[in-house]
Amino acid sequence: MFISHKSNVLQQIHETEWQCRRKAKGLDKSEYWTWLASITTQDDDGNDVVTYPSEDFTIVECTDEDVQARLNQLGDYQSSSPETGTVYNITWSDSKVNCEEVLDMDGKSQDPKVYVQSHFKGNDSDKNARLLADKWVNVRRDRDRKLAETDYLALSDSTLASDMKTYRQALRDVPEDNADPDDITWPTKP
Repeated sequence: MFISHKSNVLQQIHETEWQCRRKAKGLDKSEYWTWLASITTQDDDGNDVVTYPSEDFTIVECTDEDVQARLNQLGDYQSSSPETGTVYNITWSDSKVNCEEVLDMDGKSQDPKVYVQSHFKGNDSDKNARLLADKWVNVRRDRDRKLAETDYLALSDSTLASDMKTYRQALRDVPEDNADPDDITWPTKP
């Protein structure tokens, strides 16, 4: 299994190196082959040599563990978006580290705790930042819905009452006026 990572956060995973590189670069197959041809030269014996330019990611091969099973266990560290594709908020280590706790048959911690050694370790700070960003997206979505409910009042051919102007401005200020997306103080609709 080949893994591309950037700043030790896993970006793409694939069974073949070229597919992993293609996905990490965000290229479709025809774009990838055109790019590969542009960086291929020939040595003195006439053999093709690929001279990879510097890339902002690293590709490693992981052969000593069931990578897919490990990633499935750390599934809550995975995020996907149309812009970035799949990103695993898992840190890669060149040497194996103790990182994942093995639970007993009832799903409880063992005493003493037992860990599986792996090249992967869940990156809690990235996961928490992603979850917090998702919460703020939901707050903004709710704010936009509330604004849309009063849009008809703000048409150019009508005069908007001052209390409605204040309410609409307070809705726009919700993200800046609140520090916790789980504890939003919504303005009262007049």
